Order: sequence, then structure tokens, then C-alpha cells
Amino acid sequence: MARVIVVGIDGCPPDLLRRWLGEGELPTLASLLRRGAMGALRSTPNYQSASAWTSMVTGVNPGKHGIFHFTNPVAGSYDMEQINASARRAPTIWRLLSDAGLRTVALNFPVSYPVESVQGAQVAGWLAPTDASVGFTHPPELAAQLREQFGPYRIQPDVRRHALAGRYDALTQTVVAGVRHKGAVARWLAEREAWDALGVVFVESDSTQHWCWHLIDPAHPDHPAQVPDPDPVLAVYRSIDEELGRLLEVVDDDLNVVVVSDHGQVPNSGAQVFLRGWLREAGYLVPRAERAPRRALGRLLARGFEAVKNIAPNSIKARLRSRLPGLQSRAQQGMSGVVPDWSRTRAWTDLGQIFINTRGRWPEGIVEPGAEYEALLAELSEQLLALEDAETGRPVFEAVSRGDEQLHGPSAPAMPDLLVHARSDLFPRELIWRAPDGRAVRLPKPDRVLPKGAHHPDGTILAAGPDVANTPVDPLSIYDVTPTVLHLLGQPIPSYMDGVVADQLLTDQAARDMRIIDAELPDPVDSGGPSDDDQETVEKRLRGLGYIE
Repeated sequence: MARVIVVGIDGCPPDLLRRWLGEGELPTLASLLRRGAMGALRSTPNYQSASAWTSMVTGVNPGKHGIFHFTNPVAGSYDMEQINASARRAPTIWRLLSDAGLRTVALNFPVSYPVESVQGAQVAGWLAPTDASVGFTHPPELAAQLREQFGPYRIQPDVRRHALAGRYDALTQTVVAGVRHKGAVARWLAEREAWDALGVVFVESDSTQHWCWHLIDPAHPDHPAQVPDPDPVLAVYRSIDEELGRLLEVVDDDLNVVVVSDHGQVPNSGAQVFLRGWLREAGYLVPRAERAPRRALGRLLARGFEAVKNIAPNSIKARLRSRLPGLQSRAQQGMSGVVPDWSRTRAWTDLGQIFINTRGRWPEGIVEPGAEYEALLAELSEQLLALEDAETGRPVFEAVSRGDEQLHGPSAPAMPDLLVHARSDLFPRELIWRAPDGRAVRLPKPDRVLPKGAHHPDGTILAAGPDVANTPVDPLSIYDVTPTVLHLLGQPIPSYMDGVVADQLLTDQAARDMRIIDAELPDPVDSGGPSDDDQETVEKRLRGLGYIE
């Protein structure tokens, strides 16, 4: 049985990868493809990193594993709380393999903090506050050994600040240094540990694309006349390709390599930021009455908060938040301009998706389940798809899908009712809403600093090895990764998984003898959420990526 290496390239779009493979920019990945297979890997329904990486390592949809975004609704309230791995409600592949007696090494997977106690080694990803936090590594003493060997661990690069200041040289140096650091740690662990499966994720590709997509896309409205040299996005892919090559040099040749991404990337239209204003204008979201001085204070705090977020280094942001914790939530309310009156609000938006204020589901729910709920979903979907870009007259949203059709499992009731999918070929500055009374209402774009790139549902899978066929591959599901790796390692597939073994990737010999065992999703173990201090540290990192306001 051959060992397996799983390499994550966060946000890798298949078309971009094919382009650079064809241009000879990525020789290690090209060598894998010459003897292997490549195709699209369809993400989770919301194609967000927290849900997608968790689905990738559990084989189930977000309704089963319980993570939809980097924040989840708090039971019994309208609040949202930041999550970490303690919110995960399904076992990971690392747990399943360890319980079967196999040894694993897992490095830098998002939503892996606090790490699991498994047979082998784990190093947490970007929800870890620091490399000194309890739960950053397993075994615990590994954290100090890493610091001694490699210096402070580079959890996540501070890309946003450099990008907004136009310091692309500094940005490139930062992200490439992060890739080099993780590559060195991966090689060190690969040689030091006994393992059957090894996984490492490079998140620098995603953060660089978020803030530099306009540099590689001539059709982007912010594409500059002079592109920086080196191009930051190509530079980070080159460094990942080089580190993958170095990793493969220190392991034996008789292994299967599976390269995956959690989603793809496209230009960011910014259309999602119109949702709250439209819901308010259309009467679905009714704001709570506030006195003018309080509204003015909220707007002032919002402007100050945005300025600090854009230009201040992370150390200053952390100090301000720790000393003035109450102002942050007030500033966020000022940004949205809306604090809902829940007794009159039928629908609201968070995380760029739509929630319905259903009676029995939310503390002050007013929409009756059944006919009223169904009619409201149909009405919202129809109106969302009719919203027009004021400049071109074209619809700004390409699809609206129901959450209950794509998210199923014990956690699904806490997830959005409607998933709203924006077009990536429009950059609206103003929307037109055709009101029921015939008025054409113009909605200006909120004043926000937005990333240049946004997620796309199609990521990438590329595989090579003794058990991998050299053949074209139809699109696969992100849920298929865990079952496929389990099968490659001779393990059965639990029946509760939503994914299947991707037999089209495999040779005829390797595709034989698949075993599915009857197994129910285990009951979750509540290990608590992040502490307040940890939450503040991680929130600034997620804001830097544009994932939360």
C-alpha cells in the first residue's frame, strides 16, 4: 500500500493553473500531470474556506459538520460567534486514520485549531491565535521545537495592508517567505515522523489572489497600466511549486500525491454588499429606531475602524481591540447602518447570504413555517434575480439557491435559507430595483474597501502516483477527497459520508475492492469555543482577508 501526500493550494482556479502549466511556470505540478490526472473540484454550496476545507477533510456537507463560515449563529440569539475546530461535528480523516492504527502528519489546514491528539503530528492553521497558543501542535512540545528550529511560525501573511498601500514588493516577499517556511516545516516533519498520510496546505495563494487579482486579470476595472514585476500571484504559485518539489525529493517515489484546492477565484464584483441596503429598502429588514446622536457616533466609529483596519499594522490593531473592546461591535453596526427590529424584520443578511426570521427557529421569529415561508423564499429569489446593474441593465446575481436543498444534517437549521451567487463579470456601482409599485429605485454601493478577487465554486484536483490513472477527469466534489484518500490507504468508507471514492482518478486495479461500512455520524464532543483574547487575534486576521467585516 502506497503512502499518500495531500497538498492544499488554497483558492487555486483550474483555468489559471492550466495556463501556467502550459507556459512552463510550474515544473513540479507539470511533471505530476504528465503521469497523472487533473480536473475541477466542486466546492461546498457557499464556496467559503471554513466550510470547504472542513468538508474536504470530513467527506460531509456543512449541514453535517456544522461549519458554514468563520462565524456561526449563536443558538437562541441573533448573534454570530467566531468558530474554531471545536465547532466541527464530524470526524476528520486524521482521526479516522489514527483510530485505524495509521500515522498521519497534518500541517496548516484551516479550521484545525485546536489540533487533535492523533497518532502522528499536527500543526494548526490560520484560526490558531499564535504559535504559542495551547492546542497549536500535537504533541504539545512540538510547538517549541518548531520555534527553535524555524523561528516564529508564519500562520498567515499580512497581505491586505501591503496591497492597499501599493507595496507589492513587500507583499510578494511576505507571502513567498510564508510558503518557504511551511515548506521547510513540512520537509522536516516528513523526514522526522513515521507517517502513512501527510497533508500540508499553503494558504498564501488565496490571500494573495484576494488582494492582487486585478494584477493578473486585464478585464478587471482596477487592472493597472503597469503590472508589478514580479507578479505577486505568479510568484506565490512558483514558490508553492518549488516547495512541493523539495518535499517530494525527501520522500520515496512510491506514493500517491493528491493536490487540491478548496475553491477557485474570480474577480470580486462586490455585489454582495448591496444585499443589506436592498433588504432594508424593500421592507424585509426593518431597522430599529435609534436617536440621531447614536447613529452619528456609529458612523464616526465605523470610519475610524475602517481607517485603522486598512493602514495599521496587526500589532496596533490588537492593542486597540484589547483596550477598547466595546467599540468594535459598535463600529461594525455603524458600518452596516442597520440594527434590525426583529419584531418587524422578515429577512436579513449575514455572511453575504439571506436568513429568514422564522417563528420557532429564531427568538423573535415572525414568518410562519410552511406556506408563508415558502412564498417569502420565492418572492425574495425572484426579486434578487431581477436586481440590475444601473450602468448596463444586466442582472447582478446569476443564481439564488435554497439552503435546505444543498445543506442537510443536524446543523443545517442554523444555516442560511438562501444562497445568493453574484456574477463575476459585472462591477456595479449602483443597482436598480423595480419596486412593486413600479418605481425604479437606485441603490448606491456602500463605501467599503473590498478585496479584488472573490471565491468561485470550482477549485482544482491534480493527482499522480502508482494508483492514479493518466486520464482526463470529469468534475469531482470536494466531499470525494476524504473517501478517495481513505480508499487509497486501504480503509473503508463510512456510509454517513456525502462523498464517494473518485474511481475515475484511479487505475483499474486501485479502484477495486472498495468497502463501505454502515456508520452513523458520531455525536459531537463540545470542547468549547475560542476565548475572548483568541477571538480578537483571529478576527483581525480574517478581516485582513476580507472574510468578515
